[in-house]
Amino acid sequence: MELLEELVEEIFLRIPPEEPAYLVRAALVCKSWCRILSDRGFHRRYRMCHRTPPLLGYLHNLWNHPSVRPRVHYVPRFVHTSTVSPFTSPPPFGEPRQWRALDCRHGRVLARILVKPYHLVVWDPVTGGRQELSVSDSPTSYWYSGAVLCAAHSDGCDHLDCHDDPFTVVYMVADAGSVVRAKVYSSETGAWGEPTSVTVHGGNAFDDRPSLLIGGALHLGLISNSVVKYDLHGHSLSVIDRPGGDELVMVKAEDGGLGFVAVSDGCIYLWTRQANGGWVRHKAAELKRMLLGGLRSKPHDVVGFVESTGTIFINRTAGVYALDLSKSRQARMVGEEKGPYTDILPYMSFYTPDIAKGRLSPP
Repeated sequence: MELLEELVEEIFLRIPPEEPAYLVRAALVCKSWCRILSDRGFHRRYRMCHRTPPLLGYLHNLWNHPSVRPRVHYVPRFVHTSTVSPFTSPPPFGEPRQWRALDCRHGRVLARILVKPYHLVVWDPVTGGRQELSVSDSPTSYWYSGAVLCAAHSDGCDHLDCHDDPFTVVYMVADAGSVVRAKVYSSETGAWGEPTSVTVHGGNAFDDRPSLLIGGALHLGLISNSVVKYDLHGHSLSVIDRPGGDELVMVKAEDGGLGFVAVSDGCIYLWTRQANGGWVRHKAAELKRMLLGGLRSKPHDVVGFVESTGTIFINRTAGVYALDLSKSRQARMVGEEKGPYTDILPYMSFYTPDIAKGRLSPP
């Protein structure tokens, strides 16, 4: 006896999005299941049911030191965290040493091409959409950074399905002196806006940490113990002093403002900002309770943060672990690839058979 399609759909809606393979395999069982799972209405209800897009993997830039030339190269890689992923082939950016991953947000990837003609690429791994943006600066290490985000980030978008919506790119360049400049590209106008700038004291080179979007402001770290804040509404730049230390990663604090997290002496510490601009360190948790195998392997560097879930990524000798700070549960391994991580750019998106149908063979 066959189940009614309405009941079948209700069962499918309860399948966790963290493992898209379950839905993809179900779509291959029979034509009726494929029809249900490929329907755009099901995709919409599935997103609304689960709300938070799952982590499908992460991009990171490994350091590579060639023996022939004393020059440091970026070697970007994508690490899958699910058995089915839109990353079925190498990203369309050329050879690994020819590009660097800058950002992942709202279902898109921002990359910097490091060979002439220098340009940026905005890529949607789910839809395959790709757009090149021209830039005029040279790709000197550390002296540029950027971010990509949904254009409706402050207009109530839930970011559950931004793939076909307009996007914004914020691109920052530091000159040889003490000035950081920013300009914004809008896919709606197809043009770059007028640049704005700010003077930074103590060094204006960007660090390798991911950017952080809080409300209507984008934050990017500098190696001078400072943070450049770009106001997306006022199109202005300002500089924030941050706590000292090289291993800090920006996070969203409990009060919704800027915070930092790091591992020290076997504990996770959070920094929150006071009204006078100073910083206070709080002990969040003991790392030994949350990592499989305790503290036998090192390092324990925080290398990334998920804005929508409050999850941090911790680099260990065995691989990369994800830990939800709000739940303080045991960390889970999300990647076994080892290497000198400096950053992790999480890619989060729903991946259901309706958007994977181009990669599926019908039953």
